Amino acid sequence: MKAKCVLAAAVLVVAIGLSSCDWFWMPNVMTLGFAPLSGAVHTTVTVVGQGFGATPEDATVTFDGVEATILTWSDTNIVVRIPIVATPVGARTVTVQVLRGGSLLGAGTFTVLRGVLFETNRDGNAEIYVMNPDGSQPTNLTNDSDDDYNPIWSPDGTKIAFVSYRDGDPEIYAMDADGSDQTNLTNHADADYFPVWSPNGDRIAFMTDRESSGPPILGVRPKIMIDSNVEIFVMNADGTGQTNLTDDPAGDAYPSWSPDGSKIVFQTDRDSNPVVPLVILPDDLGTEIYSMNADGSDPTRLSWSPEDDANPIWSPDGSKIVFQSNRDGNWEIYTMNPDGSGQTRLTDHPDADTYPTWSPDGDWITFHSERDGNGEIYKMTSGGSSETRLTTSTDWDGGPSWSPDGLQIVFESYRDGNAEIYRMNADGSFQTRLTNDPAWDLYPFWGTFGWTPML
Repeated sequence: MKAKCVLAAAVLVVAIGLSSCDWFWMPNVMTLGFAPLSGAVHTTVTVVGQGFGATPEDATVTFDGVEATILTWSDTNIVVRIPIVATPVGARTVTVQVLRGGSLLGAGTFTVLRGVLFETNRDGNAEIYVMNPDGSQPTNLTNDSDDDYNPIWSPDGTKIAFVSYRDGDPEIYAMDADGSDQTNLTNHADADYFPVWSPNGDRIAFMTDRESSGPPILGVRPKIMIDSNVEIFVMNADGTGQTNLTDDPAGDAYPSWSPDGSKIVFQTDRDSNPVVPLVILPDDLGTEIYSMNADGSDPTRLSWSPEDDANPIWSPDGSKIVFQSNRDGNWEIYTMNPDGSGQTRLTDHPDADTYPTWSPDGDWITFHSERDGNGEIYKMTSGGSSETRLTTSTDWDGGPSWSPDGLQIVFESYRDGNAEIYRMNADGSFQTRLTNDPAWDLYPFWGTFGWTPML
C-alpha cells in the first residue's frame, strides 16, 4: 500500500511539472517530420505531418518565430523555403511550428546550416549561388544580367557582401542571406572591391581605386586591376561612413581584421623606393606588411624584407599573422606576432607555397603548392609541422574554404575538365564533387576565405 502511495505521488509531481508545457494540454499537436533533416537558408524543406488542411489559408510556418515562405501545401506535406536564421557557428537547431489562426498544429526541431556560396557562369554570366553543404539545391541568389562575384558571409550568416558590375564599374553590394534586399553600398564611379566584414559584422573594409591616378600594376581578377595608389576604405554595414584608412600614394591592399576588430593588417608597396637617381640602388623594391588601428591611425610596418611580403591574414585567436614571402628566393609561408616580431618560416620547398588560410580554431593552415607537379592543397599545423598533401588529382586544386566547425573543407578543382566545387574532410578523405555543370563553378565560401588574390 505504501509503495502504491509513493508511485501515485510521483505521477502527480510529474503531471504538475508537465502542466507548464504548452504541449501537455494540446493532445492534437503533432510532432513534425522533415525532409531533409537540415538545410541552408533559402533552400527548401518538406514539413511532414497530417491534418494540415486543404489550403494554407490563415496558416503560417515559422522557424524560431521567423515566418517561412510557403511554396506548396497539402494535408500531409508543406514545402517551405528556409527563412533567414543566424548561423554564427555554422549550424543552429530551431523550433519549427505550423500554426493556423494562431493555434499550434504541429512542432518539431530542424537544423539550419550555413550554406556554401560560390560563383558560376551557368546562367551565361557570373552569378552568386548558394547550396547545401552536400551540394544539393544550388540556388541563384543574384540573377542579374551583369557579373556578380566574390561572395562572403557576414559573421552571423544573415548577410552576404559581394562585388557586382551592374553599375558599370565594380561596386560592393550586400544582400540578405536569401538573396533579397540587394543594395549598392559603395556607389562610386571608380572600382570598389575585396569586401571584408569586421568580426562583429558592423563594418566592411574594402579596396578602391577611387583616389588612384597611376597605371594598374597588379591583377586580382580578370576584370579588375589594382592601381598604383589603391586605398583601403572602411564603411558601416549599410554603406554609410565611407572613410579612407590608408591615404597613401602607394598601393595598399588586402585588409584582414584582427579578431577583436581593433586592428587591420594589410600589404603595401609604400616602402618601395624608386631609383632616383639611377646610380642610387633602392633598399626595398617589394611589398611589405603593415598594421593599423581600425580607424586608420598608427600605421606600423611589420615586415622589413627587401622582397615581397604579401597576403597577410590574422589568426582566429589574434596571436599570429600568416603571410607569404619570397624573401628566400621563392614563395614560402611565414607567421609572425602581431607586432612583427617572431617571423618564422613554416614551409621550405623549392616550389612556391602560397595563399595560406587558417582553420577556424587556428590549429591548422592550408596553403597551395605546386611541389608535386601541379597545384594542390596542403595543410600543416600552425607551427609548420605535419605537412600533409590533401588533394592528389592530376589537375589544379585550390581555393580551400573551411567549414565553420573546422571538420570539412570545400575547394575548387579542374579534375573533371572544368572548374567544379568539391568537399573533403579536413584530413583530405572522402573528396566529393558538389557541383556538376558544364559551366565553371569557382570561389567557394563556407566558413573562411576560399578565394584569394592573385599576386
